[in-house]
Amino acid sequence: MGAAQDKFSQLLTCKRGNFAMITAILAPALLASAGLAVDYVNLASAKAELQNSVDAAVIAVSRKDVADQDRSAVFGEMLSAQLASNAHITLIDKKVEQTVGANFIRTDARATASVPLMFMGKLMPNKVSVVASTTFSTRSIEIAIALDNTGSMGAGGISALKDASHALVDALGEINTAQQSLKVGLVPFVTSVNVKGEGFSNTWIDEEGKSLYNGWTFLNHGQRTSRKAAGHSNGEFGGGDYPHHLNLFAWSGTTWKGCVEARPVPYNTDLTPPDSANPDTLFVPYFAPDEPGGRINKGGNSGTSFNNSWLNDGVSGDIEDVQRSVTKYKTQSPVIANHNDTAGPLTLGPNRACPTPIVPLTSDISKVRTGIDAMQFWNGSGTNIAEGLAWGWRVLSPDAPYTEAVPYNPEAASKILVIMTDGTNVSYGSSGTINKSDYGSYGFLSDGRINSATTQSNAEAYLNTSTANMCVAIKKLGIEVYTVIYKTTASSVVNLFSNCASRKENFFMAKDVVSLKQAFAAIGQSVAGVRISN
Repeated sequence: MGAAQDKFSQLLTCKRGNFAMITAILAPALLASAGLAVDYVNLASAKAELQNSVDAAVIAVSRKDVADQDRSAVFGEMLSAQLASNAHITLIDKKVEQTVGANFIRTDARATASVPLMFMGKLMPNKVSVVASTTFSTRSIEIAIALDNTGSMGAGGISALKDASHALVDALGEINTAQQSLKVGLVPFVTSVNVKGEGFSNTWIDEEGKSLYNGWTFLNHGQRTSRKAAGHSNGEFGGGDYPHHLNLFAWSGTTWKGCVEARPVPYNTDLTPPDSANPDTLFVPYFAPDEPGGRINKGGNSGTSFNNSWLNDGVSGDIEDVQRSVTKYKTQSPVIANHNDTAGPLTLGPNRACPTPIVPLTSDISKVRTGIDAMQFWNGSGTNIAEGLAWGWRVLSPDAPYTEAVPYNPEAASKILVIMTDGTNVSYGSSGTINKSDYGSYGFLSDGRINSATTQSNAEAYLNTSTANMCVAIKKLGIEVYTVIYKTTASSVVNLFSNCASRKENFFMAKDVVSLKQAFAAIGQSVAGVRISN
């Protein structure tokens, strides 16, 4: 008996074979856990694949080329095609419907699929369901694209800019214009812009020399003081002798191409419509004066010397008197009658560096493409970003000079302004002369029209401030601003453009041709894009 008890006691305390016993006891639980993990992974993977497929399909049936009556069938076909490569996902239910609101269209989709489970089919559901919605606005879209056409762009840069601009317009092609009005405008700028295109009206223009700065370059200090004090009086000039710019074109036998100068403060950076009752609101025809010296055959591009001597002086005396003289316009002939100023990059004469015309807002996108293709780069005179921005803003305004835009109402219309440059605000050329610069939209730097600045740095600072202030005013009106800089890292323009953009993702730094095209395409896609949510 004692021996039997000892054997039983040894059995109870023996540890050999415990692992096998424990394993045998736990095996069902371990297998169940492993199976659950495998099936859970399969379900999660299937749901992710189904979600991606539904996202792609709902975006596709939201597009303009899908008719209402075909939407459900197209949605099912796309889902089936997307899932065809996965034999373990079986689509068992789907639905898509569209809601049209006052200023939006929302497309809602859902789908359910079955997934075979390897281990736990009886213990957990083998179905996955997902939903997706797209929403896009049906508000009217008006977009103005202001583009730097200055000489620094060069042949390669302007070619890249054309390609990029077409990429932006291509992306806008995703907009269903049967449901959503789309108008696009184009503003090529150098130091000035050309308004003598479609929609042009003489009523915008100071044709009689009544605006303060019309003829300013041809006045001496005393005459300028008198003109300001006497309400823009023509002073000592009698009859039709005042040297306003259309007179100068007529006297010299040349034709105004269509560029205009910056208006006096505060109208230079605002939306005040041109009104003959207030001559300073009218736009002065751009007239680049002949510069001292014998006439030349081709425009120059010197940073320090005269670049635009297109007439013989015809008079003698102090160089400042020669510069201001109007006699030569009446007595001397240009090298080429009515200058060939339609082809850049170097031009000579009164229309020096005047770019191709603005294309006002239009629903005819072919006109915009034609304007893009016509762009050239123009050497001389400098870059005036403020003028480009101001005219982009004017194109989006419902008031004159351009009246194609709808009134400001963010609930009814989305207004977008895109501005691109490859450099800073600069008054280029002739720095070593009495003029201190080439002629630009504010005249010569020596004319003191840029906030009385007579140095490049002071002029740039004023124009940067003007640009920044306009950006604030533009955004307050609900206009979405996109900014692009190309091949420049100058801190002044980086800060200016990054702050001008409506949001950080609206600011693009393009370092090369490829990234410039990508930036413009991204802008177009952003404007035309469908928003998806799950």
